[in-house]
Amino acid sequence: MKIIKRISILCLCLSYMILSSCSDDYGANPFDNSPFTVSKLPKVLSFEPIEGKAGTEVTIVGVNFSTATDVAFDGKKAESFEIIDDTTIKAIVSEKTTTGPISVTNEKGTRASKEKFTFIKEAADDTPLDVNLAEGKGVTVSINEAANFHITNGKYENAWQVVDGATPAAEGWFIIDLGDAYTFDNIVTAWDMGAYATDYELLVSEDGEQYTSVSHTTDWTTANTEVSGIFTVGKQDITLTSAVKARYVKGIVKACNSPWAMTVCEVEVYKRNATGGEDDTPYDENIAVSRSVTVSTNEAANFHITNGKYENAWQVIDAGASPMAEGWFIVDLGDVMSFNNIITAWDMGAYATDYELLISENGDNYTTISHTTDWTTNNIEPVGVFNVGKQDIKLGNLVRARYIKGILKGCNSPWAMTICELEVYKRKDGSGDTPTVPEDITPMNTNLALNKPITVSSTLYPIPQEAVDGNTTISKWATNDVNTAEHSLVIDLEQEYTINNIDIYWGYNNHSIKTKILVSSDGINYTECASENYNPTAQAGEVVIHNIAFNSIKTRYVKAVFTAYMKEWGLWCYEFEVYKR
Repeated sequence: MKIIKRISILCLCLSYMILSSCSDDYGANPFDNSPFTVSKLPKVLSFEPIEGKAGTEVTIVGVNFSTATDVAFDGKKAESFEIIDDTTIKAIVSEKTTTGPISVTNEKGTRASKEKFTFIKEAADDTPLDVNLAEGKGVTVSINEAANFHITNGKYENAWQVVDGATPAAEGWFIIDLGDAYTFDNIVTAWDMGAYATDYELLVSEDGEQYTSVSHTTDWTTANTEVSGIFTVGKQDITLTSAVKARYVKGIVKACNSPWAMTVCEVEVYKRNATGGEDDTPYDENIAVSRSVTVSTNEAANFHITNGKYENAWQVIDAGASPMAEGWFIVDLGDVMSFNNIITAWDMGAYATDYELLISENGDNYTTISHTTDWTTNNIEPVGVFNVGKQDIKLGNLVRARYIKGILKGCNSPWAMTICELEVYKRKDGSGDTPTVPEDITPMNTNLALNKPITVSSTLYPIPQEAVDGNTTISKWATNDVNTAEHSLVIDLEQEYTINNIDIYWGYNNHSIKTKILVSSDGINYTECASENYNPTAQAGEVVIHNIAFNSIKTRYVKAVFTAYMKEWGLWCYEFEVYKR
């Protein structure tokens, strides 16, 4: 009997606990006012290897990769990338990469890894342009050793001939030792036009043992002839398909065009193109942004010189925060690049009245390109705590360098000289003028809000994304609190566009709606660009369109604030569309 009573008491307790945990308010709370954001941003979880040089393949692991549109290393685009699946991407490191996080961009936005990829920069190529690398260099030959030096002595009036005693040889070869490995893309051979080789092969090697063929000519003619001494000289100008790096240049000569000994007056080796190919420095792009900087003092703030922002700065101060009488910085562009314009953004309260700019390809030998002892500007703007003035230095002709050095002295105030930013450009017109506003490429009559991330003030349904899903008659965003006089939504267009029209599809239950449209580039500071009252006249089951037109404005974020008198169901927005029309 006691056992039965105990079981009965236990059952009653369990029943009470179950009943007390139940509520008439089950399921999702329709009055949840917390912001609600829908997005499928990519996320980088790991990558392997963690370091590498240009050409290294990196395997990136994460989520939401299937729609990836871009992969970057420290903000520099990968040379190429392949989407393996939604969680894996293989990317090739570009030669312009710098050390930093790896980011992936998809249709929803960009996210970067927490860890940094370490970029191993190969030494800059210091091969001089348009200088004959072979002149005066040592030569080894297969025959007629007494005349070998004629191949590289810089003169056309004497020559090396393929002879054995006084008898022409059927074949011969020469090897030029450049003394070091150089990058080159052009080889010129000056022949006696009465005795040139109709079968001529050129090979290169870094170690003098393993050779690679770079050119093979079986017949050739030239209109570029000149008389030099006893020879009528013709130049065979061979531009290689791509630049090579080698120390040794070997020529194999055979099948002479005459019964005489094949005769080489000179062989010249050149690097013609600045990068071993066409100059690929981009136009009107700040090539100094995010580059590494070395400074004379205040090392903790050196990165501010090239971080792309005017609101912070590097100041010439010692450890005790005392202004220095002189300072310097060196910006490493990461590679030898072409430019003709340097802009220095100063704090106008503490700029250098004596400012010298120098450049170098190797970081050792510098050449002055500008020296300013006084300057003024009318282009002043307040940014953060600074009144920023830009010193726009137009070099006119293009220069090539990897390192830019600035020497500062003669401050215009008792405070520390202050640089907010250094910008370096290659301008198309050579003038060095500040670039014009890029051409607007916003597509016309395209709904820019379609499927973009959306944040709302409240929602009755779990998917506010239905306000931008492209369906204007069935799916909708509905607010969950009819007693709140103000509601809002924010759409992230994911990049800046020029917009001037918004279409809002309203349900029949709404009326007397006041709408304010605000825009922002950073998602923090908003500017109002339109405000309208609207009274939808739709009947039950109908949807009406409210078009709001305003002056064109460039923005990334679009915010709508609704103040409404409504019926008991709250606001029903079937679709929110953003256009440039």
